[in-house]
Amino acid sequence: MIRQSVLSGELLGPLIAVSTIFTGLMAGFFFAYSVSVVLALDTLSAATYTTVMQEINEKVLNAVFGVVFFGAVVVPAISMVILVFWGDWTTLSGRLFLVGVVVYVLGTFAVTMRIHIPMNDDIATWSSASPPDEWAEVRARWTRWNHVRTIAAVVSFASYLAALSVR
Repeated sequence: MIRQSVLSGELLGPLIAVSTIFTGLMAGFFFAYSVSVVLALDTLSAATYTTVMQEINEKVLNAVFGVVFFGAVVVPAISMVILVFWGDWTTLSGRLFLVGVVVYVLGTFAVTMRIHIPMNDDIATWSSASPPDEWAEVRARWTRWNHVRTIAAVVSFASYLAALSVR
């Protein structure tokens, strides 16, 4: 049992730190988007909004973003399995980390996968010459849900920081 505790401690510290870094990067990305990009998008015409969103959605699909985006889910998931398996989830640090994982997966990752990606796929089919009549409603919905995933990412990041600080 002593070896298990040492092993989990040796693995968990660095895994929680990497989880914190990935999640902090994503929280910063979504925060910057919420407090600047969406404000600019709100000022655009339907045609310009369509063109800009299509470009953003195309350019964000790159290797660096992919590593960080999926790393913010995969590394915490692996950490969570180790945490639960070794019983460290009963500690304050473990509970704070688990809260962060759940908040991130539900509030950021699931929102992206179930709401933003389908909306982005739909926007990709729009013609900038004749965007759909409901484009403004789509923009408002996209923005609302971006704020939700921003808040979830920031809460998750703060939870991971707290977990590290009490570890």
